[in-house]
Amino acid sequence: MKGPLSRYGIPGLLLVAMLSGMSVLTVADGVSELPASWQATLQMLPETDISGAEPAVRATLEDARNSLESLLADPRRDETAVAVAFGQLGNLYQLYDVHTLAAICYRNAQALDPGNIRWPYYAGYLALEDGRLQQAVKHLQQAQHLSPDYPALPLRLGQVRYELNEMEKARPLLSRAVAIPGLRDAARYYLGQMALLQRDYAAAKRYFQGVLASDPQATRAHYPLARAYRGLGEKEQAREHLALRGDRMPQVEDPLILELNALRRGARPSYVKAMQAVEQGAYEEAVGLFREGLNRDQGNRNARASLARALYLSGRPDQARSELEGVLKIQPDHLLALFLMAVLRDLEGAASEAAASYERVLERDPRHAGAYFFLANRLLKQGQFSAAATAYESAVRSGSENPFAGLYRLVALHHAGEPDERILQLLEQEQGRQPQFPMLEYARIRLLALSRDPAVSDPAEALSRARALAMSAPFPPYLEALALALAASGDWDQAQSLLESAGGGAPGPGFGPVPPRPSSTLEGIREKRLPRDPWPAADPLLHPGPVDVMAVFREYPAAVPF
Repeated sequence: MKGPLSRYGIPGLLLVAMLSGMSVLTVADGVSELPASWQATLQMLPETDISGAEPAVRATLEDARNSLESLLADPRRDETAVAVAFGQLGNLYQLYDVHTLAAICYRNAQALDPGNIRWPYYAGYLALEDGRLQQAVKHLQQAQHLSPDYPALPLRLGQVRYELNEMEKARPLLSRAVAIPGLRDAARYYLGQMALLQRDYAAAKRYFQGVLASDPQATRAHYPLARAYRGLGEKEQAREHLALRGDRMPQVEDPLILELNALRRGARPSYVKAMQAVEQGAYEEAVGLFREGLNRDQGNRNARASLARALYLSGRPDQARSELEGVLKIQPDHLLALFLMAVLRDLEGAASEAAASYERVLERDPRHAGAYFFLANRLLKQGQFSAAATAYESAVRSGSENPFAGLYRLVALHHAGEPDERILQLLEQEQGRQPQFPMLEYARIRLLALSRDPAVSDPAEALSRARALAMSAPFPPYLEALALALAASGDWDQAQSLLESAGGGAPGPGFGPVPPRPSSTLEGIREKRLPRDPWPAADPLLHPGPVDVMAVFREYPAAVPF
Protein backbone atom coordinates (compact mmCIF):
# COMPACT_ATOMS: atom_id res chain seq x y z
CA MET A 1 0.00 0.00 0.00
CA LYS A 2 3.01 2.34 0.30
CA GLY A 3 3.93 4.55 -2.62
CA PRO A 4 7.47 4.32 -4.04
CA LEU A 5 9.84 6.66 -2.27
CA SER A 6 11.42 7.57 -5.58
CA ARG A 7 8.44 9.89 -6.11
CA TYR A 8 10.18 12.25 -3.72
CA GLY A 9 13.66 11.87 -5.18
CA ILE A 10 15.00 9.42 -2.55
CA PRO A 11 16.56 6.33 -4.14
CA GLY A 12 14.67 3.08 -3.69
CA LEU A 13 17.85 1.36 -2.47
CA LEU A 14 18.02 3.72 0.50
CA LEU A 15 14.36 2.93 1.30
CA VAL A 16 15.15 -0.80 1.41
CA ALA A 17 18.01 -0.14 3.80
CA MET A 18 15.90 2.03 6.07
CA LEU A 19 12.87 -0.23 6.22
CA SER A 20 14.96 -3.36 6.77
CA GLY A 21 16.54 -1.83 9.85
CA MET A 22 19.91 -1.28 8.18
CA SER A 23 19.79 2.50 8.35
CA VAL A 24 22.96 4.27 7.32
CA LEU A 25 23.99 6.42 10.28
CA THR A 26 25.77 9.72 10.07
CA VAL A 27 27.32 11.50 13.05
CA ALA A 28 25.04 10.86 16.04
CA ASP A 29 22.83 13.72 17.16
CA GLY A 30 20.77 14.46 20.26
CA VAL A 31 17.83 12.48 18.91
CA SER A 32 19.66 9.26 18.06
CA GLU A 33 21.57 9.50 21.36
CA LEU A 34 19.01 10.92 23.75
CA PRO A 35 19.97 13.09 26.71
CA ALA A 36 20.05 11.01 29.92
CA SER A 37 16.90 12.68 31.27
CA TRP A 38 14.86 11.31 28.37
CA GLN A 39 16.25 7.80 28.07
CA ALA A 40 13.77 6.17 30.47
CA THR A 41 10.78 7.69 28.65
CA LEU A 42 11.63 7.77 24.97
CA GLN A 43 12.98 5.46 22.31
CA MET A 44 16.02 6.73 20.46
CA LEU A 45 15.49 7.71 16.84
CA PRO A 46 18.33 6.58 14.52
CA GLU A 47 19.63 9.20 12.13
CA THR A 48 19.40 8.19 8.49
CA ASP A 49 21.56 9.28 5.61
CA ILE A 50 19.26 11.34 3.38
CA SER A 51 21.98 12.80 1.18
CA GLY A 52 20.27 11.29 -1.86
CA ALA A 53 17.02 13.14 -1.24
CA GLU A 54 15.91 16.21 -3.14
CA PRO A 55 17.29 19.36 -1.49
CA ALA A 56 13.84 20.57 -0.36
CA VAL A 57 13.01 17.21 1.23
CA ARG A 58 16.40 17.00 2.89
CA ALA A 59 16.11 20.53 4.29
CA THR A 60 12.61 19.88 5.62
CA LEU A 61 13.65 16.70 7.44
CA GLU A 62 16.86 18.24 8.79
CA ASP A 63 15.04 21.34 10.08
CA ALA A 64 12.42 19.23 11.85
CA ARG A 65 15.03 16.99 13.41
CA ASN A 66 17.21 19.94 14.50
CA SER A 67 14.19 21.63 16.13
CA LEU A 68 13.45 18.42 18.02
CA GLU A 69 17.07 18.12 19.14
CA SER A 70 16.98 21.69 20.51
CA LEU A 71 13.83 20.98 22.47
CA LEU A 72 15.25 17.78 23.94
CA ALA A 73 18.35 19.65 25.11
CA ASP A 74 16.41 22.54 26.68
CA PRO A 75 16.21 22.13 30.49
CA ARG A 76 13.02 24.25 30.47
CA ARG A 77 11.41 21.86 28.01
CA ASP A 78 7.66 21.44 27.76
CA GLU A 79 6.75 17.78 27.27
CA THR A 80 3.75 18.66 25.12
CA ALA A 81 5.94 20.74 22.80
CA VAL A 82 8.40 17.85 22.53
CA ALA A 83 5.49 15.51 21.72
CA VAL A 84 4.34 17.84 18.94
CA ALA A 85 7.87 18.01 17.54
CA PHE A 86 8.12 14.20 17.51
CA GLY A 87 4.68 13.98 15.91
CA GLN A 88 5.51 16.49 13.18
CA LEU A 89 8.77 14.70 12.40
CA GLY A 90 6.82 11.44 12.32
CA ASN A 91 4.41 13.02 9.81
CA LEU A 92 7.34 13.89 7.56
CA TYR A 93 8.88 10.44 7.82
CA GLN A 94 5.49 8.90 7.03
CA LEU A 95 5.01 11.13 3.99
CA TYR A 96 8.47 10.31 2.69
CA ASP A 97 7.93 6.57 3.32
CA VAL A 98 10.44 6.20 6.16
CA HIS A 99 7.82 4.27 8.09
CA THR A 100 10.05 2.62 10.71
CA LEU A 101 11.18 6.01 12.00
CA ALA A 102 7.67 7.45 11.74
CA ALA A 103 6.38 4.69 14.02
CA ILE A 104 9.07 5.51 16.62
CA CYS A 105 8.15 9.21 16.47
CA TYR A 106 4.47 8.47 17.09
CA ARG A 107 5.32 6.11 19.95
CA ASN A 108 7.43 8.85 21.61
CA ALA A 109 4.77 11.51 21.01
CA GLN A 110 2.15 9.31 22.65
CA ALA A 111 4.40 8.60 25.62
CA LEU A 112 4.73 12.34 26.26
CA ASP A 113 1.18 13.38 25.35
CA PRO A 114 -1.03 10.34 26.03
CA GLY A 115 -4.31 12.23 25.90
CA ASN A 116 -3.94 13.46 22.32
CA ILE A 117 -5.82 11.50 19.65
CA ARG A 118 -3.37 12.55 16.92
CA TRP A 119 -0.56 10.19 17.85
CA PRO A 120 -2.42 6.85 18.11
CA TYR A 121 -4.51 7.85 15.10
CA TYR A 122 -1.48 8.55 12.94
CA ALA A 123 0.16 5.37 14.23
CA GLY A 124 -2.97 3.41 13.31
CA TYR A 125 -3.17 4.96 9.85
CA LEU A 126 0.52 4.17 9.31
CA ALA A 127 0.00 0.56 10.39
CA LEU A 128 -2.99 0.31 8.03
CA GLU A 129 -0.83 1.60 5.18
CA ASP A 130 1.85 -0.98 6.02
CA GLY A 131 -0.59 -3.88 6.34
CA ARG A 132 0.15 -4.33 10.07
CA LEU A 133 -3.54 -4.78 10.66
CA GLN A 134 -3.65 -6.01 14.26
CA GLN A 135 -1.46 -3.08 15.30
CA ALA A 136 -3.73 -0.77 13.32
CA VAL A 137 -6.73 -2.03 15.29
CA LYS A 138 -4.91 -1.49 18.57
CA HIS A 139 -3.85 2.08 17.74
CA LEU A 140 -7.21 3.10 16.29
CA GLN A 141 -9.05 1.73 19.32
CA GLN A 142 -6.75 3.83 21.51
CA ALA A 143 -7.69 6.85 19.40
CA GLN A 144 -11.36 5.94 19.76
CA HIS A 145 -11.01 5.78 23.54
CA LEU A 146 -9.53 9.29 23.55
CA SER A 147 -12.00 10.84 21.11
CA PRO A 148 -14.99 8.59 20.37
CA ASP A 149 -16.68 11.30 18.29
CA TYR A 150 -13.82 11.72 15.80
CA PRO A 151 -15.78 11.30 12.55
CA ALA A 152 -13.36 9.20 10.49
CA LEU A 153 -12.88 6.45 13.08
CA PRO A 154 -15.79 4.23 11.90
CA LEU A 155 -14.37 4.28 8.37
CA ARG A 156 -10.78 3.52 9.40
CA LEU A 157 -11.77 0.75 11.79
CA GLY A 158 -14.15 -0.61 9.16
CA GLN A 159 -11.31 -0.63 6.62
CA VAL A 160 -9.07 -2.58 8.98
CA ARG A 161 -11.79 -5.13 9.78
CA TYR A 162 -12.48 -5.50 6.06
CA GLU A 163 -8.78 -6.13 5.37
CA LEU A 164 -8.76 -8.70 8.20
CA ASN A 165 -11.73 -10.41 6.52
CA GLU A 166 -13.83 -9.75 9.64
CA MET A 167 -16.89 -8.80 7.65
CA GLU A 168 -19.40 -8.97 10.50
CA LYS A 169 -17.31 -6.47 12.45
CA ALA A 170 -16.65 -4.31 9.40
CA ARG A 171 -20.27 -3.96 8.26
CA PRO A 172 -21.72 -1.96 11.21
CA LEU A 173 -18.69 0.34 11.24
CA LEU A 174 -18.93 1.06 7.53
CA SER A 175 -22.71 1.47 7.78
CA ARG A 176 -22.11 4.20 10.39
CA ALA A 177 -19.55 5.85 8.12
CA VAL A 178 -22.05 5.95 5.22
CA ALA A 179 -24.15 8.40 7.26
CA ILE A 180 -21.22 10.80 7.78
CA PRO A 181 -20.61 13.47 5.13
CA GLY A 182 -17.13 13.20 3.67
CA LEU A 183 -16.85 9.49 4.45
CA ARG A 184 -19.91 8.25 2.57
CA ASP A 185 -18.25 7.40 -0.73
CA ALA A 186 -15.32 5.50 0.75
CA ALA A 187 -17.69 3.55 3.01
CA ARG A 188 -19.91 2.74 0.03
CA TYR A 189 -16.85 1.45 -1.82
CA TYR A 190 -16.03 -1.08 0.91
CA LEU A 191 -19.67 -2.06 1.41
CA GLY A 192 -19.89 -2.62 -2.33
CA GLN A 193 -16.85 -4.89 -2.21
CA MET A 194 -18.47 -6.85 0.61
CA ALA A 195 -21.65 -7.17 -1.45
CA LEU A 196 -19.59 -8.55 -4.35
CA LEU A 197 -18.06 -11.16 -2.04
CA GLN A 198 -21.59 -12.24 -1.09
CA ARG A 199 -22.66 -12.26 -4.76
CA ASP A 200 -25.27 -9.60 -4.00
CA TYR A 201 -24.67 -7.91 -7.32
CA ALA A 202 -27.70 -5.62 -7.15
CA ALA A 203 -26.53 -4.12 -3.85
CA ALA A 204 -22.96 -3.84 -5.14
CA LYS A 205 -24.23 -2.01 -8.21
CA ARG A 206 -26.11 0.51 -6.04
CA TYR A 207 -23.08 1.15 -3.85
CA PHE A 208 -20.63 1.73 -6.71
CA GLN A 209 -23.11 3.80 -8.70
CA GLY A 210 -23.55 5.96 -5.62
CA VAL A 211 -19.78 6.42 -5.34
CA LEU A 212 -19.41 7.52 -8.95
CA ALA A 213 -22.46 9.79 -8.86
CA SER A 214 -21.01 11.64 -5.88
CA ASP A 215 -17.31 11.48 -6.79
CA PRO A 216 -16.89 10.94 -10.55
CA GLN A 217 -13.10 11.03 -10.21
CA ALA A 218 -13.10 7.88 -8.01
CA THR A 219 -12.08 5.77 -10.99
CA ARG A 220 -11.25 2.70 -8.91
CA ALA A 221 -14.98 2.13 -8.47
CA HIS A 222 -15.44 1.39 -12.20
CA TYR A 223 -13.84 -2.06 -12.08
CA PRO A 224 -15.96 -3.51 -9.21
CA LEU A 225 -19.03 -1.86 -10.77
CA ALA A 226 -18.19 -3.70 -13.99
CA ARG A 227 -18.04 -6.93 -11.98
CA ALA A 228 -21.46 -6.19 -10.51
CA TYR A 229 -22.92 -5.56 -13.97
CA ARG A 230 -21.37 -8.78 -15.21
CA GLY A 231 -22.89 -10.67 -12.30
CA LEU A 232 -26.29 -9.25 -13.25
CA GLY A 233 -25.81 -10.27 -16.88
CA GLU A 234 -25.57 -6.65 -18.11
CA LYS A 235 -22.53 -7.24 -20.29
CA GLU A 236 -22.56 -4.00 -22.28
CA GLN A 237 -22.51 -1.84 -19.14
CA ALA A 238 -19.80 -4.08 -17.71
CA ARG A 239 -17.59 -3.43 -20.76
CA GLU A 240 -18.17 0.33 -20.52
CA HIS A 241 -17.06 0.53 -16.90
CA LEU A 242 -14.17 -1.85 -17.40
CA ALA A 243 -12.77 0.56 -19.98
CA LEU A 244 -13.01 3.43 -17.45
CA ARG A 245 -11.22 1.70 -14.56
CA GLY A 246 -8.48 3.63 -12.79
CA ASP A 247 -6.60 3.85 -9.51
CA ARG A 248 -8.12 6.79 -7.67
CA MET A 249 -10.05 5.86 -4.55
CA PRO A 250 -13.04 7.93 -3.33
CA GLN A 251 -12.13 11.12 -1.52
CA VAL A 252 -12.19 11.01 2.28
CA GLU A 253 -12.64 14.14 4.39
CA ASP A 254 -10.49 13.02 7.30
CA PRO A 255 -9.18 16.19 8.98
CA LEU A 256 -6.01 14.65 10.43
CA ILE A 257 -5.05 12.91 7.19
CA LEU A 258 -5.84 16.00 5.12
CA GLU A 259 -3.42 17.89 7.38
CA LEU A 260 -0.85 15.19 6.74
CA ASN A 261 -1.28 15.41 2.97
CA ALA A 262 -1.09 19.21 2.98
CA LEU A 263 2.23 18.87 4.79
CA ARG A 264 3.45 16.61 1.96
CA ARG A 265 2.99 19.37 -0.54
CA GLY A 266 4.52 22.02 1.68
CA ALA A 267 1.20 23.87 1.72
CA ARG A 268 0.11 23.40 5.31
CA PRO A 269 2.21 26.22 6.85
CA SER A 270 0.66 28.68 4.38
CA TYR A 271 -2.84 27.46 5.19
CA VAL A 272 -2.29 27.69 8.95
CA LYS A 273 -1.02 31.27 8.58
CA ALA A 274 -3.96 32.08 6.30
CA MET A 275 -6.46 30.88 8.91
CA GLN A 276 -4.70 32.97 11.55
CA ALA A 277 -4.88 36.00 9.25
CA VAL A 278 -8.63 35.49 8.81
CA GLU A 279 -9.09 35.35 12.58
CA GLN A 280 -7.19 38.66 12.86
CA GLY A 281 -9.23 40.31 10.10
CA ALA A 282 -6.23 40.51 7.75
CA TYR A 283 -8.21 39.25 4.77
CA GLU A 284 -5.87 40.45 2.01
CA GLU A 285 -2.99 38.65 3.70
CA ALA A 286 -5.15 35.53 4.01
CA VAL A 287 -5.93 35.61 0.27
CA GLY A 288 -2.22 35.72 -0.55
CA LEU A 289 -1.41 32.88 1.84
CA PHE A 290 -4.20 30.64 0.57
CA ARG A 291 -3.02 31.24 -3.00
CA GLU A 292 0.55 30.51 -1.96
CA GLY A 293 -0.54 27.17 -0.52
CA LEU A 294 -2.71 26.33 -3.52
CA ASN A 295 0.22 26.89 -5.87
CA ARG A 296 1.73 23.79 -4.26
CA ASP A 297 -1.56 22.01 -3.61
CA GLN A 298 -3.83 22.77 -6.53
CA GLY A 299 -6.27 19.93 -5.95
CA ASN A 300 -7.19 20.97 -2.40
CA ARG A 301 -10.85 21.89 -2.75
CA ASN A 302 -11.31 22.65 0.95
CA ALA A 303 -8.53 25.25 0.81
CA ARG A 304 -10.07 26.72 -2.34
CA ALA A 305 -13.40 27.13 -0.55
CA SER A 306 -11.54 28.88 2.28
CA LEU A 307 -9.87 31.13 -0.31
CA ALA A 308 -13.35 32.03 -1.56
CA ARG A 309 -14.30 33.09 1.96
CA ALA A 310 -11.23 35.28 2.27
CA LEU A 311 -11.91 36.84 -1.14
CA TYR A 312 -15.47 37.73 -0.15
CA LEU A 313 -14.31 39.20 3.14
CA SER A 314 -11.66 41.25 1.33
CA GLY A 315 -14.35 42.84 -0.88
CA ARG A 316 -14.15 40.65 -3.99
CA PRO A 317 -17.50 38.83 -4.16
CA ASP A 318 -17.24 38.05 -7.89
CA GLN A 319 -13.90 36.30 -7.40
CA ALA A 320 -15.29 34.47 -4.38
CA ARG A 321 -18.22 33.19 -6.43
CA SER A 322 -15.85 32.12 -9.21
CA GLU A 323 -13.76 30.07 -6.76
CA LEU A 324 -16.85 28.40 -5.31
CA GLU A 325 -18.16 27.59 -8.77
CA GLY A 326 -14.76 26.08 -9.60
CA VAL A 327 -14.94 23.85 -6.53
CA LEU A 328 -18.47 22.71 -7.38
CA LYS A 329 -17.56 22.02 -10.99
CA ILE A 330 -14.99 19.48 -9.79
CA GLN A 331 -16.93 18.25 -6.74
CA PRO A 332 -20.66 19.03 -7.12
CA ASP A 333 -21.48 17.98 -3.57
CA HIS A 334 -18.72 19.89 -1.74
CA LEU A 335 -20.58 20.80 1.42
CA LEU A 336 -19.09 24.17 2.34
CA ALA A 337 -19.06 25.43 -1.25
CA LEU A 338 -22.70 24.39 -1.68
CA PHE A 339 -23.71 26.18 1.51
CA LEU A 340 -21.84 29.40 0.72
CA MET A 341 -23.28 29.49 -2.80
CA ALA A 342 -26.77 29.04 -1.30
CA VAL A 343 -26.17 32.02 0.99
CA LEU A 344 -25.02 34.14 -1.96
CA ARG A 345 -28.17 33.22 -3.91
CA ASP A 346 -30.25 34.08 -0.85
CA LEU A 347 -28.63 37.50 -0.63
CA GLU A 348 -29.43 38.10 -4.30
CA GLY A 349 -33.11 37.36 -3.65
CA ALA A 350 -33.13 34.21 -5.77
CA ALA A 351 -35.55 32.54 -3.38
CA SER A 352 -36.25 29.28 -5.20
CA GLU A 353 -32.60 28.76 -6.16
CA ALA A 354 -31.49 29.48 -2.59
CA ALA A 355 -34.05 27.08 -1.10
CA ALA A 356 -33.05 24.36 -3.58
CA SER A 357 -29.38 24.89 -2.67
CA TYR A 358 -30.10 24.64 1.06
CA GLU A 359 -32.01 21.43 0.42
CA ARG A 360 -29.04 20.02 -1.52
CA VAL A 361 -26.82 20.78 1.46
CA LEU A 362 -29.26 18.94 3.72
CA GLU A 363 -29.33 15.93 1.40
CA ARG A 364 -25.55 15.83 1.79
CA ASP A 365 -25.59 16.48 5.53
CA PRO A 366 -28.99 16.01 7.24
CA ARG A 367 -27.63 17.72 10.38
CA HIS A 368 -26.36 20.93 8.77
CA ALA A 369 -27.65 23.55 11.22
CA GLY A 370 -26.79 26.52 9.00
CA ALA A 371 -28.74 25.21 6.01
CA TYR A 372 -31.76 24.51 8.21
CA PHE A 373 -31.61 28.01 9.72
CA PHE A 374 -31.37 29.92 6.44
CA LEU A 375 -33.93 27.68 4.75
CA ALA A 376 -36.28 28.33 7.69
CA ASN A 377 -35.71 32.09 7.34
CA ARG A 378 -36.65 31.86 3.70
CA LEU A 379 -39.80 29.83 4.52
CA LEU A 380 -40.85 32.26 7.26
CA LYS A 381 -40.54 35.23 4.91
CA GLN A 382 -42.68 33.36 2.37
CA GLY A 383 -45.41 32.73 4.96
CA GLN A 384 -44.83 28.95 5.14
CA PHE A 385 -45.00 29.05 8.91
CA SER A 386 -45.37 25.37 9.82
CA ALA A 387 -42.55 24.35 7.48
CA ALA A 388 -40.39 27.17 8.87
CA ALA A 389 -41.02 26.04 12.47
CA THR A 390 -39.99 22.47 11.55
CA ALA A 391 -36.80 23.70 9.89
CA TYR A 392 -35.89 25.90 12.88
CA GLU A 393 -36.47 22.96 15.21
CA SER A 394 -34.13 20.86 13.06
CA ALA A 395 -31.50 23.60 13.30
CA VAL A 396 -31.74 23.56 17.09
CA ARG A 397 -31.60 19.76 17.25
CA SER A 398 -28.59 19.76 14.96
CA GLY A 399 -26.62 21.63 17.58
CA SER A 400 -27.01 25.18 16.33
CA GLU A 401 -25.49 27.72 18.73
CA ASN A 402 -27.47 30.48 17.01
CA PRO A 403 -30.05 31.62 19.60
CA PHE A 404 -32.25 33.18 16.91
CA ALA A 405 -33.15 29.68 15.66
CA GLY A 406 -35.07 28.99 18.87
CA LEU A 407 -36.72 32.43 18.91
CA TYR A 408 -37.81 32.34 15.27
CA ARG A 409 -39.19 28.83 15.74
CA LEU A 410 -41.59 30.23 18.35
CA VAL A 411 -42.52 33.12 16.05
CA ALA A 412 -43.23 30.67 13.22
CA LEU A 413 -45.39 28.52 15.51
CA HIS A 414 -47.27 31.62 16.65
CA HIS A 415 -48.09 32.63 13.08
CA ALA A 416 -48.99 29.02 12.26
CA GLY A 417 -51.76 29.26 14.87
CA GLU A 418 -50.22 27.53 17.89
CA PRO A 419 -52.13 28.59 21.06
CA ASP A 420 -50.47 31.23 23.23
CA GLU A 421 -50.48 28.92 26.24
CA ARG A 422 -48.34 26.39 24.36
CA ILE A 423 -46.14 29.17 22.98
CA LEU A 424 -45.48 30.44 26.51
CA GLN A 425 -44.49 26.94 27.67
CA LEU A 426 -42.05 26.60 24.79
CA LEU A 427 -40.73 30.11 25.38
CA GLU A 428 -39.97 29.29 29.02
CA GLN A 429 -38.11 26.17 27.88
CA GLU A 430 -36.13 28.18 25.34
CA GLN A 431 -35.19 30.74 27.99
CA GLY A 432 -33.90 27.89 30.11
CA ARG A 433 -31.74 26.83 27.17
CA GLN A 434 -30.61 30.37 26.27
CA PRO A 435 -30.83 32.36 29.54
CA GLN A 436 -28.55 35.18 28.35
CA PHE A 437 -30.45 35.96 25.13
CA PRO A 438 -32.49 39.17 25.70
CA MET A 439 -34.68 38.82 22.62
CA LEU A 440 -36.49 35.94 24.33
CA GLU A 441 -37.29 38.15 27.31
CA TYR A 442 -38.49 40.86 24.93
CA ALA A 443 -40.78 38.34 23.20
CA ARG A 444 -42.07 37.12 26.56
CA ILE A 445 -42.93 40.62 27.74
CA ARG A 446 -44.95 41.32 24.60
CA LEU A 447 -46.74 37.97 24.90
CA LEU A 448 -47.63 38.49 28.57
CA ALA A 449 -48.81 42.06 27.92
CA LEU A 450 -50.81 41.49 24.73
CA SER A 451 -52.08 37.90 24.72
CA ARG A 452 -55.85 37.55 24.63
CA ASP A 453 -55.66 34.18 26.38
CA PRO A 454 -56.55 34.67 30.08
CA ALA A 455 -54.25 31.78 30.97
CA VAL A 456 -51.30 33.70 29.45
CA SER A 457 -52.12 37.37 29.90
CA ASP A 458 -50.29 38.80 32.92
CA PRO A 459 -49.74 42.59 32.63
CA ALA A 460 -48.21 42.85 36.12
CA GLU A 461 -45.49 40.30 35.35
CA ALA A 462 -44.98 41.87 31.93
CA LEU A 463 -44.45 45.27 33.58
CA SER A 464 -41.97 43.90 36.11
CA ARG A 465 -39.96 42.17 33.40
CA ALA A 466 -40.15 45.16 31.04
CA ARG A 467 -38.78 47.56 33.66
CA ALA A 468 -35.83 45.26 34.30
CA LEU A 469 -35.13 44.83 30.58
CA ALA A 470 -35.37 48.58 29.82
CA MET A 471 -33.11 49.32 32.79
CA SER A 472 -30.48 46.92 31.38
CA ALA A 473 -30.60 48.46 27.89
CA PRO A 474 -32.89 51.47 27.29
CA PHE A 475 -33.19 51.33 23.52
CA PRO A 476 -36.41 51.87 21.54
CA PRO A 477 -37.80 48.32 21.16
CA TYR A 478 -37.36 47.64 24.87
CA LEU A 479 -38.91 50.99 25.76
CA GLU A 480 -41.85 50.21 23.47
CA ALA A 481 -42.28 46.86 25.25
CA LEU A 482 -42.30 48.75 28.57
CA ALA A 483 -44.91 51.18 27.22
CA LEU A 484 -47.09 48.27 26.08
CA ALA A 485 -46.80 46.66 29.52
CA LEU A 486 -47.76 49.98 31.16
CA ALA A 487 -50.77 50.35 28.86
CA ALA A 488 -51.83 46.75 29.45
CA SER A 489 -51.67 47.51 33.20
CA GLY A 490 -53.98 50.52 32.70
CA ASP A 491 -51.37 53.30 32.90
CA TRP A 492 -52.07 54.78 29.46
CA ASP A 493 -50.72 58.28 30.22
CA GLN A 494 -47.30 57.05 31.35
CA ALA A 495 -47.14 54.69 28.36
CA GLN A 496 -47.89 57.60 26.00
CA SER A 497 -45.36 59.87 27.69
CA LEU A 498 -42.66 57.20 27.49
CA LEU A 499 -43.19 56.62 23.76
CA GLU A 500 -43.30 60.33 22.99
CA SER A 501 -39.98 60.90 24.73
CA ALA A 502 -38.22 57.79 23.38
CA GLY A 503 -36.14 58.39 20.23
CA GLY A 504 -35.75 55.74 17.51
CA GLY A 505 -32.61 54.56 15.89
CA ALA A 506 -30.47 54.08 19.00
CA PRO A 507 -28.05 51.17 18.88
CA GLY A 508 -29.25 47.90 20.34
CA PRO A 509 -27.12 45.82 22.72
CA GLY A 510 -24.95 43.96 20.24
CA PHE A 511 -27.51 44.01 17.41
CA GLY A 512 -26.48 47.17 15.55
CA PRO A 513 -28.69 50.18 14.82
CA VAL A 514 -32.41 49.64 15.21
CA PRO A 515 -34.76 51.59 12.93
CA PRO A 516 -37.32 53.92 14.51
CA ARG A 517 -40.39 52.08 15.76
CA PRO A 518 -43.59 52.44 13.74
CA SER A 519 -45.84 55.27 14.90
CA SER A 520 -48.86 52.93 14.94
CA THR A 521 -48.01 51.80 18.48
CA LEU A 522 -48.03 55.39 19.78
CA GLU A 523 -51.21 56.17 17.88
CA GLY A 524 -52.91 53.12 19.36
CA ILE A 525 -51.92 54.03 22.90
CA ARG A 526 -53.19 57.58 22.41
CA GLU A 527 -56.50 55.98 21.46
CA LYS A 528 -56.18 53.52 24.37
CA ARG A 529 -55.97 50.63 21.94
CA LEU A 530 -53.45 47.78 22.26
CA PRO A 531 -51.99 45.93 19.24
CA ARG A 532 -53.85 42.75 18.38
CA ASP A 533 -50.70 40.71 17.61
CA PRO A 534 -48.03 40.31 20.31
CA TRP A 535 -45.44 39.37 17.66
CA PRO A 536 -46.26 41.31 14.48
CA ALA A 537 -44.45 40.58 11.23
CA ALA A 538 -43.30 44.20 11.13
CA ASP A 539 -41.19 43.78 14.29
CA PRO A 540 -37.52 43.50 13.13
CA LEU A 541 -36.46 41.96 16.45
CA LEU A 542 -38.79 39.01 15.99
CA HIS A 543 -38.25 38.27 12.30
CA PRO A 544 -35.10 37.59 10.25
CA GLY A 545 -33.66 40.48 8.30
CA PRO A 546 -31.54 40.37 5.13
CA VAL A 547 -28.87 37.67 5.00
CA ASP A 548 -25.65 38.87 6.63
CA VAL A 549 -23.28 37.23 4.16
CA MET A 550 -20.21 38.87 5.69
CA ALA A 551 -20.99 37.23 9.04
CA VAL A 552 -21.56 33.83 7.41
CA PHE A 553 -18.34 33.95 5.40
CA ARG A 554 -16.40 35.16 8.42
CA GLU A 555 -17.81 33.00 11.19
CA TYR A 556 -19.47 29.84 9.87
CA PRO A 557 -17.25 26.93 10.96
CA ALA A 558 -15.61 24.69 8.37
CA ALA A 559 -15.02 21.13 9.54
CA VAL A 560 -12.02 20.81 7.20
CA PRO A 561 -10.79 24.28 6.17
CA PHE A 562 -7.86 22.97 4.07
